[in-house]
Amino acid sequence: MPRYYYCSWTEEEDRILTEIMQNGMRQRKKVLELFIEAAQRLERTPKSCQNRWYELRAQQSKAV
Repeated sequence: MPRYYYCSWTEEEDRILTEIMQNGMRQRKKVLELFIEAAQRLERTPKSCQNRWYELRAQQSKAV
């Protein structure tokens, strides 16, 4: 069973999440499946991964 924790995301976790999401979208996988995959790999909840992904996307769109 994964251990869940509540702490800040590291740059490495952001990189892994971004990699999973971008590769999965290129392969046309369902977004929910990608959040579940990321959660298992990062030992976080799928909802946590979802929230972080949308936060990263918002930061990227502001930077452009």
